[in-house]
Amino acid sequence: MDDRPSGAKASFVIARRCGEFQFSQEHPFRPDRQTSVYEMCRRRGLLDGAGISVVEIENAEDRVLERFHTKDYIEALRRADRGDDVDLDMIHHGIGPAENPVFEGVFEFSALSATASLTAARLVADSGGSAFNPCGGFHHAYPDRAAGFCYVNDVAIAIDELRKRGRRVAYVDIDAHHGDAVQHAYFGDRSVLTVSMHESGKTLFPWGGFDWEVGEGDAMGYNINVPLEPGTDDDNFLRLFNDIVMDALRIFDPEVIVGQFGTDMLSTDPLTHLRLTNNGYIEAVEILHGEFPAIVALGGGGYNQQDVTKSWTLLWAELAGKGIEQSGYGGALGGVFLGDSSIEDSDLRDMRIYLSGPEKERLEHYTQDMISNYRRGILPLLQDRNR
Repeated sequence: MDDRPSGAKASFVIARRCGEFQFSQEHPFRPDRQTSVYEMCRRRGLLDGAGISVVEIENAEDRVLERFHTKDYIEALRRADRGDDVDLDMIHHGIGPAENPVFEGVFEFSALSATASLTAARLVADSGGSAFNPCGGFHHAYPDRAAGFCYVNDVAIAIDELRKRGRRVAYVDIDAHHGDAVQHAYFGDRSVLTVSMHESGKTLFPWGGFDWEVGEGDAMGYNINVPLEPGTDDDNFLRLFNDIVMDALRIFDPEVIVGQFGTDMLSTDPLTHLRLTNNGYIEAVEILHGEFPAIVALGGGGYNQQDVTKSWTLLWAELAGKGIEQSGYGGALGGVFLGDSSIEDSDLRDMRIYLSGPEKERLEHYTQDMISNYRRGILPLLQDRNR
């Protein structure tokens, strides 16, 4: 059901059925995150008002996975949908290991999430506003295999739909994990600028995304990686975001941003090693949205449920132009220096983390080196090819 009013500037796209699936009892990825975010936004009145709509995805679009994935992979995923025993062909396609388990409804989950991202892309192409699909951003899925909790590359499906409609697209990924499969899809394609900020592949899956991976052929310079040192804080993250990501975007000048806005770069995430708070996270989103209002916003990683709920509520509020009154920092009534979304209407912002001493100096030196490398190596390529 699409109840988007004419001229709507922001759409919250939700496939409620996706939130009912479970990868496994022990799996860190929880599809019900989207339900928690939706409910917090609804409770705070962030889904109401002129120019805002909620778009319900009740059924998957026919053949949606064929837009990016191979026939053999889709058939393996379809067999896995029954939740039966794993066969060798599934394992060949990355389905069945602990990170990508077989579970009942896995094909339906994948097709619904891809349809939601495809719908978000169409809405943005038609309106020039923004759309948010919290059950999206599966940036590790390759055409022929699942990887890293990702069975379907809804990101590439959204990007290709926008290109089909003649839009100039840039991909911005601030998830703590490198957007490797999206990079792979467009590594030799200069029509899409791909930028990924993530924890260094030296310390985190998928063990790549180094700054020397810049594209190939005439697309050299159109793939930008900004690996972050473990311990990176808000200050260094935002400096890199401003001096590299935003600088490259201004040169490329996209009509639409497809953004993967996972929250696993935050200090409380159990799977990563960065020290951001959601202040750095949302300030980056605000900067991006301020210059590029047409954004297809997708979810992604995030394995602390409270982090995800708070951060994606802030994300939606920014896209929808809804101010949130801040009365202090979350956790004032519970928790130590961290927001606690279990408290009704508690503040959404984290306490900031301030680094000092040798650790801060180390990160500042690294940040300056990354900016210098970008200016020497990638910037000239972008400037020459966009004249």
